[in-house]
Amino acid sequence: MCVFTNALAWVFLCVNASIMAGVGRVLPNAGDDLQAIKKGVMELADLVVINKADIDPDAATRARAQITSSLRLLGLHSRGDTSEWRPEVMQLSALLGEGVEAFWQTVLQFQQLQDRAGAWQARRQNQALAWMWERIHAGLQRAFKAHPQVRAQLESTIQSVKAGELPASTAARQLLAAQHLS
Repeated sequence: MCVFTNALAWVFLCVNASIMAGVGRVLPNAGDDLQAIKKGVMELADLVVINKADIDPDAATRARAQITSSLRLLGLHSRGDTSEWRPEVMQLSALLGEGVEAFWQTVLQFQQLQDRAGAWQARRQNQALAWMWERIHAGLQRAFKAHPQVRAQLESTIQSVKAGELPASTAARQLLAAQHLS
């Protein structure tokens, strides 16, 4: 199992190179909760964790209440229905080890529910297809840029698009035609 984060403070838990769960990591009193709601990223979370809850327990409790309310407004928070996963909001202190076991148990519960519903396998299949298409797109783009006719026109075409002298759609058609003419 691996754990990695991205710039939006999201943690992705993965097993065998497949994402197991998307976890939104929020800090109390940092405004992260409001930013996540405004940016529309709450919809991505399988679980939201308020870390460092030991620093300001009152702020952590407020953050949990605000995020829970926002998830309810978005129609994403649990309503007691155990047949379908709804994102959970929990507090923990990694420094003190408080809530870490409950966090992991929630992740395992999520995975088991996904497994029973067949969603785990579907998620892995969709990830595999997305990775396949991403590699295809990257390979095609690399080959396209390396094509001699395209390479000869690419920089001036980019500059023309940037300057507003050439519409992007026209530029794309011209470069594609250059690739196919040779």
